[in-house]
Amino acid sequence: MKTNVLGLFGVLLSVLVLSACEKDDDIRVSDVPANVLNTLEAKYPNVSRAEWESKQGYYVADFWQEGIETHVWIDAKAEWKMTELDFGVNLQLLPEAVRNAFQNGQYASWRVDDIDKYERTDRTFYLIEIETKGQQDRDLFFGEDGTLLKDEVDRDNNDVTPDTTF
Repeated sequence: MKTNVLGLFGVLLSVLVLSACEKDDDIRVSDVPANVLNTLEAKYPNVSRAEWESKQGYYVADFWQEGIETHVWIDAKAEWKMTELDFGVNLQLLPEAVRNAFQNGQYASWRVDDIDKYERTDRTFYLIEIETKGQQDRDLFFGEDGTLLKDEVDRDNNDVTPDTTF
C-alpha cells in the first residue's frame, strides 16, 4: 500500500512540474482586437484560418501560405512589424545570391538545420541555422544581396523578433 501511495504521489508531482513548465501563449481569435485582425487581413487577404499567440508584447498570427509556414507579427497599435517565413531546409527557396553566398562560404559543408526569411519594415534578411559534429551550432544572417550580416553561435530561445538588432 505504501508503494502505491508513493507511486501515485510521484505521478502527481511529475504532472504538476510539467504543467508548471509549460508556457501557453496561445490566444483565442475572439481575444484578438478587431484592428489587429484587420491589419492581418489587409496584408494577407487570402488567409482564411490563423492561429494566434502572444509573444513579447506582439500578436503573432500563425498560418500556412502556399505550403510555407508563416508567422506575422503585429503590435498592440495594430501595426504590421514583421513576417517570418519558415523554409525548412530547402535552400532552393533562397534568393540565388544568398544561396551562393552560403554554398561558397566557410560553412558550406555544415548541415542546414533550418532556414527562415524575415520581412520587416526596415529590411528583409535570411537566417540559416547550421550544425556539424563536434562544433557549436551557428546562426548565419544574410541580406537579400548575399552579404553575411552576422555569424553567431546559436543559443536556445534566441528568437528573432521585430526588435532584434544586428
